[in-house]
Amino acid sequence: MVHEIEADGLPDMTELTGQVAFIAGNVLVSGVPMIRGPKESRWESDLETDFGHHVVSGVTHWVEFPVPIEELTGG
Repeated sequence: MVHEIEADGLPDMTELTGQVAFIAGNVLVSGVPMIRGPKESRWESDLETDFGHHVVSGVTHWVEFPVPIEELTGG
Protein backbone atom coordinates (compact mmCIF):
# COMPACT_ATOMS: atom_id res chain seq x y z
CA MET A 1 0.00 0.00 0.00
CA VAL A 2 1.35 3.45 -0.96
CA HIS A 3 0.88 6.25 1.59
CA GLU A 4 1.14 10.00 1.02
CA ILE A 5 2.78 11.64 4.03
CA GLU A 6 0.61 14.77 3.82
CA ALA A 7 -2.61 12.74 3.87
CA ASP A 8 -1.68 9.64 5.89
CA GLY A 9 1.21 10.76 8.08
CA LEU A 10 4.27 8.65 8.77
CA PRO A 11 4.32 5.01 9.81
CA ASP A 12 4.21 4.18 13.51
CA MET A 13 7.43 2.22 13.68
CA THR A 14 6.54 0.84 17.14
CA GLU A 15 3.34 -0.79 15.82
CA LEU A 16 4.55 -1.97 12.41
CA THR A 17 4.70 -5.74 11.93
CA GLY A 18 6.12 -5.66 8.39
CA GLN A 19 8.53 -3.26 6.77
CA VAL A 20 8.42 0.16 5.12
CA ALA A 21 10.20 1.69 2.16
CA PHE A 22 10.23 5.25 0.88
CA ILE A 23 9.90 6.44 -2.68
CA ALA A 24 12.94 8.34 -3.95
CA GLY A 25 12.48 9.37 -7.56
CA ASN A 26 11.05 6.25 -9.15
CA VAL A 27 12.75 3.81 -6.78
CA LEU A 28 11.53 2.07 -3.61
CA VAL A 29 14.21 2.18 -0.92
CA SER A 30 13.97 0.21 2.32
CA GLY A 31 14.47 2.59 5.23
CA VAL A 32 13.01 4.50 8.16
CA PRO A 33 11.84 8.09 8.72
CA MET A 34 14.34 10.38 10.48
CA ILE A 35 12.80 13.85 10.64
CA ARG A 36 9.07 14.28 10.64
CA GLY A 37 7.37 17.11 8.80
CA PRO A 38 3.79 17.88 7.82
CA LYS A 39 4.29 17.31 4.09
CA GLU A 40 7.65 15.61 3.68
CA SER A 41 10.45 14.12 5.70
CA ARG A 42 14.01 12.85 5.64
CA TRP A 43 14.49 9.11 5.53
CA GLU A 44 17.53 6.94 6.16
CA SER A 45 18.04 3.93 3.91
CA ASP A 46 18.78 0.48 5.30
CA LEU A 47 21.60 0.12 2.74
CA GLU A 48 25.10 0.41 4.19
CA THR A 49 27.60 2.26 2.00
CA ASP A 50 31.21 3.35 2.46
CA PHE A 51 29.84 6.57 3.96
CA GLY A 52 27.24 4.95 6.22
CA HIS A 53 23.52 4.92 5.64
CA HIS A 54 22.22 7.14 2.85
CA VAL A 55 19.85 9.98 3.88
CA VAL A 56 17.21 11.23 1.45
CA SER A 57 15.21 14.42 2.03
CA GLY A 58 11.98 15.59 0.44
CA VAL A 59 10.25 12.20 0.71
CA THR A 60 6.51 12.60 0.17
CA HIS A 61 5.37 8.95 -0.12
CA TRP A 62 6.12 5.67 1.62
CA VAL A 63 5.09 2.04 1.09
CA GLU A 64 4.08 -0.51 3.71
CA PHE A 65 4.81 -4.21 3.26
CA PRO A 66 2.89 -6.71 5.44
CA VAL A 67 6.04 -8.72 6.18
CA PRO A 68 9.80 -8.07 5.94
CA ILE A 69 10.86 -7.67 2.30
CA GLU A 70 13.11 -10.75 2.50
CA GLU A 71 10.02 -12.90 3.10
CA LEU A 72 8.36 -11.53 -0.04
CA THR A 73 11.30 -12.63 -2.21
CA GLY A 74 11.94 -15.91 -0.45
CA GLY A 75 15.43 -14.79 0.53
